[in-house]
Amino acid sequence: MTQNNIYTIIVIVIIFQLTISCAAVRTSEKKTSVYSFTADTLTLSKSKELIDKTPTYELYFDLMDNAQCIDITVIAQDRNGKRVRCAFILESLVDMSRFQKKPLQPVYTELAKNYDINWRFQSNIQFCNDNNDPLKRLIKGNYRLKLSAFTNNFYTFTVDIKSQVPVEFRK
Repeated sequence: MTQNNIYTIIVIVIIFQLTISCAAVRTSEKKTSVYSFTADTLTLSKSKELIDKTPTYELYFDLMDNAQCIDITVIAQDRNGKRVRCAFILESLVDMSRFQKKPLQPVYTELAKNYDINWRFQSNIQFCNDNNDPLKRLIKGNYRLKLSAFTNNFYTFTVDIKSQVPVEFRK
């Protein structure tokens, strides 16, 4: 084999590898979209499970496919449009179909919340799958956000969810 043939083979292999790697990058990139929902304390369902013993509301949404991560931002505003402190908890519906005795009410498990043990708040959180815990994965299905602004006053909640899979809010 001549030296020119060896160089030609090397160039062909390099071009082939670049083509494959570029194609792999394009197919693995998914577009992230923002899904928004706005509701107020008069239209949201009240939750029986309270945050800090204060009025808590429930908002339901569906992930239309499995996801790796989602970003959630919640903004609470009073009647005058002023932003107020807001706590929220992300929960997922537990699949109880494999159990013989089924509970009367749906069972949700906590995935994340926007505050810590010292009540330090974040307006947004990112939640990603925990590969070590099967209950802490973003699978296709139903999710619940519990929201509280810590008083009985009227508030409007705006929820933005950034996701690579479609999100549908339920009323």
